[in-house]
Amino acid sequence: MNRLNMSADFVAIFLFSLLFLFLARKVAKKIGLVDKPNYRKRHQGKIPLVGGISIYAGICFAFLYTDHYIPHVALYLMCAGVLVVTGALDDRFDISVVARAIIQALVAVAMMVFSGRYINSLGYIFGPCEMVLGPFGYLVTLFAVWAAINAFNMVDGIDGLLGGLSCVSLGAMGILLTLDNNPGLAMWCFAMIAAILPYILLNLGLFGRSYKVFMGDAGSTMIGFTIIWMLLQSTQGWGHPMNPVTALWIIAVPLMDMIAIMYRRMRKGMSPFAPDRQHIHHLIMRAGFSSRQAFIIITLAAALLA
Repeated sequence: MNRLNMSADFVAIFLFSLLFLFLARKVAKKIGLVDKPNYRKRHQGKIPLVGGISIYAGICFAFLYTDHYIPHVALYLMCAGVLVVTGALDDRFDISVVARAIIQALVAVAMMVFSGRYINSLGYIFGPCEMVLGPFGYLVTLFAVWAAINAFNMVDGIDGLLGGLSCVSLGAMGILLTLDNNPGLAMWCFAMIAAILPYILLNLGLFGRSYKVFMGDAGSTMIGFTIIWMLLQSTQGWGHPMNPVTALWIIAVPLMDMIAIMYRRMRKGMSPFAPDRQHIHHLIMRAGFSSRQAFIIITLAAALLA
C-alpha cells in the first residue's frame, strides 16, 4: 500500500508539473521570457524558457502534497527559489557573470550556515586514512556548489540532455538512498524526476514543435544546486548512506564536460565562461551523430558511470 501511495504521489507531481508547464509557456511568450535563435542556437522560433520554473513549482507541490520528512526543506526551497528567480531574470535580461556568482555564493553560505551541512570529509579517497577537511571544508563546499551549478548549466546544449543527465543523477541517488532505508531523501529524488519528465517530453517535441520549451538558466542552476544539496545530505555527517567519492561518479559527465571545456578555453586565452561549440555533445555531433543520438549516447554513458 505504501508503494501504491508513493506511485500516486509521483503521478500527481508529474501531472501538476505538466499542467503548470503548459500554462507557464503562454505567460512566458507574453512577457518575453523566450530564447531567440542566433549563430549558436539553431532552433526555429522563440522558445519559452520555463522548464526550470515548472520543475521548481512541481517540487514545491511535492513538499505540500506528501508527508515524508525532509530535513531543512524550507531552507532548500528558499535557496532554490532565489536561484530560480535569478536565473529567470538572467534569461530575460542577461545578468552579469559576477552578479550571478555572488548570488550563488550567498546561497551556498546560507545553506552551510543554516543547515550545518558542508564537505567535512572526502572519505577514504586517497587510501586507508580518512581525509578530513575541517574548517577548510567550507571553502571546498563553496567551490563544489559553484561547480555543480555551472556543470549542469553548461551541459544544457541539446534537446533532452540536461533533463536526461539530471534524471540519471537523481535516479542513482534515489536507488542508493532506498537501499539504505532513507525514504525521505529517496522520495525527494524521485519527486524531482517526476517534475522533470514533463519538461523532457515538451523539450524533445513529443507534443509537437509548437509546444517546445527550454530549461533556461532558472532550471539548470536550480537542478545543479539541488543535486549538490542532496549529495551533501547523503555523503556527510554521521551514518551517511553514500561515500563522498560516489558523488563524483553520480555527476561524472557534467563535471568532466565542464572541466574539459574550461581547460580548453583557458589554454586558448579565452574566458572559461565564453560560449563556444566544443562541449561533448558538439563533438559527438561533429562525428556524424544527430542531436537525438548524441543525447542517447551521453545519457547512457552517464547511467553506466553512475
